[in-house]
Amino acid sequence: MVALLVVPSAVFSQGAADGLARVALVIGNGNYEGAARLNNPANDADDIGDMLSGLGFDVDVLTDADLYSMEDAVLRFRDRLAGSPDSVGFFYYAGHGVQSNGENYLIPVDARPNSESLLRTRAIPLQFVLDSLSEARNRLNIIVLDACRDNPFSWARSSARGLAVVGQLPPASIVVYSTSAGKVAQDGVGRNGVFTEELLKHLSTPGLDISEVLRRTGEGVQRKTEGIQIPAIYSQFFGFLQLAPGEGGSVAAGTGSGAVSGPESGSSLDYLPAFFDEAPMDAKRAIANAEELTWDGKWLSAWNILAAADPNDRDPYIFAEKIRTVLDGNTDTDMYQGFWIADMSADGDTDAAREAGTLNEEYFDFDVHAVAQTMLDRGVEAPPVLASALGDFYYRAYDYCGDSYVLSAEDTKAEALRWYDMANENYILVDLVSILHYAELLIDAGRAGDAITVLREESEWEPDDTDLHLQLVDAYVVTGETDSAFAELDGLIQRAASKDEARNYYSKALDIAFDQNDKQALNRYLAAMEADYPDDWLAGLARHKVAVSSGDNAGAQKIADDLLTKFPLHTEVLEGVLTDWLASPAGTDGGIAFLNRWIGKSKDDPLALGTFYLYRALYRYYSVESSTQSYLRKSSIQNALADLDSAEKMLAQASGADKTTVEAIQYIRKELQDALGQ
Repeated sequence: MVALLVVPSAVFSQGAADGLARVALVIGNGNYEGAARLNNPANDADDIGDMLSGLGFDVDVLTDADLYSMEDAVLRFRDRLAGSPDSVGFFYYAGHGVQSNGENYLIPVDARPNSESLLRTRAIPLQFVLDSLSEARNRLNIIVLDACRDNPFSWARSSARGLAVVGQLPPASIVVYSTSAGKVAQDGVGRNGVFTEELLKHLSTPGLDISEVLRRTGEGVQRKTEGIQIPAIYSQFFGFLQLAPGEGGSVAAGTGSGAVSGPESGSSLDYLPAFFDEAPMDAKRAIANAEELTWDGKWLSAWNILAAADPNDRDPYIFAEKIRTVLDGNTDTDMYQGFWIADMSADGDTDAAREAGTLNEEYFDFDVHAVAQTMLDRGVEAPPVLASALGDFYYRAYDYCGDSYVLSAEDTKAEALRWYDMANENYILVDLVSILHYAELLIDAGRAGDAITVLREESEWEPDDTDLHLQLVDAYVVTGETDSAFAELDGLIQRAASKDEARNYYSKALDIAFDQNDKQALNRYLAAMEADYPDDWLAGLARHKVAVSSGDNAGAQKIADDLLTKFPLHTEVLEGVLTDWLASPAGTDGGIAFLNRWIGKSKDDPLALGTFYLYRALYRYYSVESSTQSYLRKSSIQNALADLDSAEKMLAQASGADKTTVEAIQYIRKELQDALGQ
């Protein structure tokens, strides 16, 4: 049975002061026919519906809905949002929810799936809801799921508890789980479930940004359940939205798609980024107006708005936005103490616009380090959003300038880490690139365990990002957790989009196994590589490296010969085997023996003979480059010069010789002659 309540917009008690249409679909399923009954969802749905209607939403409330009613309501919800492109949508579901093979399903009250495979036809896939909202193309959607109770069906596997990590999010959306992915939510002991009870407390708080509403809700749930239940938030929304009006009855919303009022109006907060909600109103307006311009590449115009609003760099919030503007919008930098900023052309081709004389570009002295120190000396408390911006700035200054910056490279890294720490402690370090930089600095500072914590948390939000998982591999290696590192690499290999991508992960796994002297892992990856890539040389090089390092010279020579026979004159193969011998603690004789043998085999092939003479010249030099025995070094360089003459002669006769290689011989000869004269 379905109870359907439509609350028309005429009964809004507060109204949407931002002028954006607000549409909500609220579903609460508790009276199940084929699963455990739930006491709270119907009450939860009624109370959330009443709350949202009071906040200006046009609300559909369904309780104890069957499959058809839920599907029809979702499609109707989609169409209503699509009819108002600037609308804000709110989808709420309380009831049973299960996962199967990584997919999430919302369970209608009439569902009786007697096997897991029937979920697809007898339940509502969460991705169906998310895809429907993507099709609506409206301004913002908030999806709240108080649906992570334990799987109620007898066929459920014990490992498939709660809901899986959310799939493809609609653009400009926030998806909220009442508990973390894979965990189980608690029913309430009163009228409402634990999560919904907390959500109702904060939804109507005047002036709160939606991110703060959800943060307070999560904090309350975690505290009330003593950490057993921790809500999870997956967000693609970086704007500002107040559901309940603040002082003066104003409500702001923005997602960065479509202007509501232009930058000259001085009143629009549509483009205000997240984490600026504590800024003074004048600063908010300046930041929002500048942000709107940056969406069109008007970085210089954005800078001018910020500079006019705070010419003496006294406001920490505008300072944070200035930092972001020069980092993202500069066309050049003077060692990160001054920046050229431009309004970009429509095609974004800065060089072409500069050459044509149409680039609107200006230079500004902007010493971020000096401004930050002045603020701190004045006793200004840096807000978290400034801490995040300073972390990004000092990292970029370190990465770009090194010791050429006003601080040493080590001091610059320390500043970046200090500010990133502060941003992370305040839960606002959310940009993936910033998190990767932060993790790199943590590892470098000997805090790889902290890096693992940060990266694991981010992996729940970005489960498919390869850079994140690779950095997690590096952190695991540093802490000695090589099994975890290999598990991460195994996952990357399985998810690789191409064989070339998977090969890179195999290569990294082989390097780690070799460095850690993990013979079991090394043999496992070698066997897998040779099975999956029978015509590749990477596994052979790895086996050569093992043979050289273990002192098995005969084995190393045979592997090298086999590789070169199969991959004639292959540069990476040649350089790989020679590098192994150069690094050998037993000495470099193995490489010379290998090259001598192949020079002898190549008498009738000028191209091969010239190539091997060239490599022997380089090998002779590199093998004694750092030698303190001058007579040995001199003799080796003289022999290398003789090999170089032979290489030049042979390659001049070879029809297939690479022109750049022949030209490079002159440069190499000069380097050897200079070394001989030292």
